[in-house]
Amino acid sequence: MELCELELRVLERIKPRVEEYEVVRNAFHRIKEALEESLRRHGVKADITLQGSIAHDTWLSGDRDLDVFVLFPSDWSREDLEKKALPILIEAASGIGVYELRYAEHPYVRVRFNGVEADIVAGLKLDRPDLAKTAVDRTPFHTLFLEKALTPELRDHARLLKKFMKSIGVYGAEVKVRGFSGYAVELLTVAYGGFREVLREASQWRPPVVVNTIGEKLTRDLIKELKAKYPDSIIYIPDPVDCKRNVTASVNAKSLFTFIIASRCYLRNPSTVFFEDPREPSLEELINAVRDRCTVFLIYELRESLPPDVIWGEAWRVASTAQRVLSTHDLRVIDYSAWSNDRDTVVIALELENCQLPRFKHYIGPCLPHGEDRIDSFLRKHLGRGVGPWINNEGCLESIDERRLVDAVGIISERWSEFTVSPHLKTIKPLVTTPSAETLKHLVGLGAGLWLRDFILKTPIWMEKCIF
Repeated sequence: MELCELELRVLERIKPRVEEYEVVRNAFHRIKEALEESLRRHGVKADITLQGSIAHDTWLSGDRDLDVFVLFPSDWSREDLEKKALPILIEAASGIGVYELRYAEHPYVRVRFNGVEADIVAGLKLDRPDLAKTAVDRTPFHTLFLEKALTPELRDHARLLKKFMKSIGVYGAEVKVRGFSGYAVELLTVAYGGFREVLREASQWRPPVVVNTIGEKLTRDLIKELKAKYPDSIIYIPDPVDCKRNVTASVNAKSLFTFIIASRCYLRNPSTVFFEDPREPSLEELINAVRDRCTVFLIYELRESLPPDVIWGEAWRVASTAQRVLSTHDLRVIDYSAWSNDRDTVVIALELENCQLPRFKHYIGPCLPHGEDRIDSFLRKHLGRGVGPWINNEGCLESIDERRLVDAVGIISERWSEFTVSPHLKTIKPLVTTPSAETLKHLVGLGAGLWLRDFILKTPIWMEKCIF
């Protein structure tokens, strides 16, 4: 559990300073006072609590994000939280700073002021976690568990693990990342006893992974029940306050495999590269890297305001569907990705093996003794479309038809509706374009620079440390 010199240097850099603690304390007190005043005006009693990484003291320097939970009476319903609690939160936030409504299981309020961002969330004050009516209701029990389980040393180890995961791009349970939540990081640290201990275990993982966070309660029957409840999961971390819940249900194969490989590489060759923020590339780097490759962007301009998780969910659905649909048109997609600014723009990136298809396509039709219907259908479809049909030496019909479209951009522009199947994008015709200097500059200006780096340059910086 002892940290090496490199890790101590990183910890010195990422651990919040005394003045940062003062900033977040003052911010919480200001929010609490505003909420107390609003609750008094409405004649409602509720507990105002601080949750999340700041409450657990596992937060990183610069990440001044507060999770303020307002816990209302246990006999309130989910509908009460939206209709009675939300107006109270909005009223309080309006007097603090710039706020906006956000949506998860139910609406909550995000407010920004003095360099601090706070999510103000309504939940229920419960005696036991099994009485939870929403996912939010379990959060205070997570905090209580971690207050006992995390020592001061383990809190610092959790910080290192968070920074490691952030730098390699697997931190965050939201649809945008599909990685490890802060709570999952803390549970891993507790379960294995330290930063490097987690990496050692992870370096040996083989999916499906099961992490024991609940001791003797983790029986074969419970594992079977978790796998039945979360059949698509590739890693299972039972929640200590609700052992039938998988904390890592959101983690996808890319995030898990990235963490496994990066863990192996770090243990072989420790470097500060594994804790550095990704560098945004220059426009020239992107242009040079993408030259002579077949890359296509689909840019959708949204017509309505949507929750970020909805936007990202639909963007990923379109991207993955495009890969399957375009293959039926002889376009082989070798990589795809999605990006959004969380407001009004969605971009799908596709890298294809080739941007030009051959002028002619070869078809093999029915052979004798197939029935007349199939033979007639083939003849009707292919006569006059190129060379053939003809009967080959094996007694089968063949044809070489001339393609109407041979350019990938033209095909995607015409066929976009076949794979744009998500509810809020399916009526929006995208701009289909290649990565010209103008397009890349536009996307960088929207804030997509780091995403472009990952998609175009592909190889993570830390991967250079895997071979030495």
